[in-house]
Amino acid sequence: MKVTEIMSRPVITVTPETSIKVAARLLVERGISALPVVDAKGGLVGIMSEADLISMETRADPRTQATPLAPTAGSAPQTVADVMTRDVLVVTASCEVSQAARMMLDAGIKRVPVVRGRRVVGIVSRRDLVKVIARRDEDIETEVVRRLGQLGLGTDLGAVSVANGVATIQIDDRGAGRRLAESVALTVPGVLEVRFKMPKSGAKRDPRSQHPAGRPAH
Repeated sequence: MKVTEIMSRPVITVTPETSIKVAARLLVERGISALPVVDAKGGLVGIMSEADLISMETRADPRTQATPLAPTAGSAPQTVADVMTRDVLVVTASCEVSQAARMMLDAGIKRVPVVRGRRVVGIVSRRDLVKVIARRDEDIETEVVRRLGQLGLGTDLGAVSVANGVATIQIDDRGAGRRLAESVALTVPGVLEVRFKMPKSGAKRDPRSQHPAGRPAH
């Protein structure tokens, strides 16, 4: 599954010259945790997250200090360029979701921009990954059946069912057909695992003739 299938878009961006106040309001009003920073040509030059702004609130309360604090005039960041992270981890539009997830876990980050060249085309967050896992089994099942049918596998399959993200496919073929069916099913957002079983009594049914949820109509 490619990141383009689950990424959030369009992406809200800011420029290095955007004021801190404007950027902070965007984060709050849009309910997002980070803003990619782009230059005048739309190229990615950094990212500003909630964590970058929180550091601005670490100054001690002067009322709790025995020694007067240094004057603050001219010390506060004014623009996104003053606080943004410039070394940004990104993934390309052709990247697999599993690769993006591994990168986020390894780097301990909450989101990763998706780029074509230097241009941001989307962003994948932990929330996007959770949405995939939370997808309804019935919707996953319908899409698995549709994608298998598009590749002409319908006449070789029996029933297709999905429970808790696990897709079970009935198929006689133990070779290339089974491997192809598994590859196709794993491209469907929300499929966590693929299992196989032999059709009962050797019967084969075209899954496109089943109930939209993938179960035989009654």
